[in-house]
Amino acid sequence: MLIKTVLLKTLIMKIQKINFLCYLPFMFLSSCVTTSYIGDKLVPTNRVDVFYSAKDVKKDYKVIGHISSETGMGEERAKQMIIGKAKIVGADAIIITGIDYTGGEDSSPYSKAEAIKYHDD
Repeated sequence: MLIKTVLLKTLIMKIQKINFLCYLPFMFLSSCVTTSYIGDKLVPTNRVDVFYSAKDVKKDYKVIGHISSETGMGEERAKQMIIGKAKIVGADAIIITGIDYTGGEDSSPYSKAEAIKYHDD
């Protein structure tokens, strides 16, 4: 009975270690991208429109904040992180304003966007 218990505990520990090692890359990748926001926080939204120029927005709107995300994992990943943050802060849309650099020797690129809220008609 004691041997079965020890073998079972050993097996469980191996399975937990394998599970941890399988999820480790995903935890690492998701923690590598920093997305920052400064502005108003409203009721979260489920959908966010994406624009690349303010003149393309056909509705009246108000800028509620500014979002930036590191592009080290790629520009598409940064865009998705910005969209996710916009939903959390209650934006109806984002206007991606471009890519900038942090400066210095270890300069890294980051994408910038304005979070906007449409005016009620």
